Amino acid sequence: QVAGRNRCSTMMFSGLLNATLAALLTSHGSVDQRSIHVPKITIGQDTFGRDVSMPLIGAGTWQYNDTVAYESVCKAFSVGYTFVDTALGYRNQQGVGKALKDCWFAKGKSRESLFVMTKIPGGLAASEALEAHYENLDLLGLDYVDHVMTHFPADWKVTPERSSKSQRQEEWMGLENLYYQGLTRSIGISHYCPQHIDDVLDIATVNPSINQVEYHVGSGDIDHVIQKCRENGIHFMSFSPLCGPCDLKDPSDSLINGALVADVAQNYGPDVTGSQVALRYIVQQALEEDSYIAGVIPKSNNIEHIKSNAQ
Repeated sequence: QVAGRNRCSTMMFSGLLNATLAALLTSHGSVDQRSIHVPKITIGQDTFGRDVSMPLIGAGTWQYNDTVAYESVCKAFSVGYTFVDTALGYRNQQGVGKALKDCWFAKGKSRESLFVMTKIPGGLAASEALEAHYENLDLLGLDYVDHVMTHFPADWKVTPERSSKSQRQEEWMGLENLYYQGLTRSIGISHYCPQHIDDVLDIATVNPSINQVEYHVGSGDIDHVIQKCRENGIHFMSFSPLCGPCDLKDPSDSLINGALVADVAQNYGPDVTGSQVALRYIVQQALEEDSYIAGVIPKSNNIEHIKSNAQ
């Protein structure tokens, strides 16, 4: 029932796109090292009819424990980030919630200027989805989030009873319930292939705002999932934009300091890094007219890298 899991949940590194990347950066200018200015896109509307605006660069927290998540999110806020991505399955939302309290709200910043994205496990019944999201809110110390998505089109073990079309549809109805109750301003999916998207669209009264899938320089449109999202008004969002952790057979393919991104970076000044080029490759696509690419969520606990990722 979860056909294509390995293809859609792990986009294959299919050869670096030198010409495309260079063309994007040539036609739209160099990376600006002077300040952090993160553009936003509108991913939908909340139940009050207000636009849901999402920054194109956020602070990722995958694989961080509570302590590191707290540190990294506080550092991100200190240099100008307004968007943090987490998940119930990351088991670090207590740390993220403490960062929101200490390093955002305690600084006098408003809830309206913050964007919080989280996830609930896949394969849940509608009642379980509600319970999981209440846990999200409790850990984060929030009354609502700006976006919640189902983390996978099944449970992680892909057990038959939690990986069927009907189960995906029931969980989606649970997400819609969260939306209509005002517990989230938008809802979405992650790791979904075209057939999984169809399962949701067959019964949806609220269109998914986002499908979060691994995407980076060198990724192709495996199974035409980007095309599927574009055709149905779903924003395609990148995770692992620097292809980490990737099992690279050739270190020169690294999207942090490999040959391609380093060579392109040299064209835009001595302070531009390979990782900035790799992130700009995706963000620039999101800025194209009528694009349904939706930005990046790189992670770091090094404040210089955090700052660099957003420049």
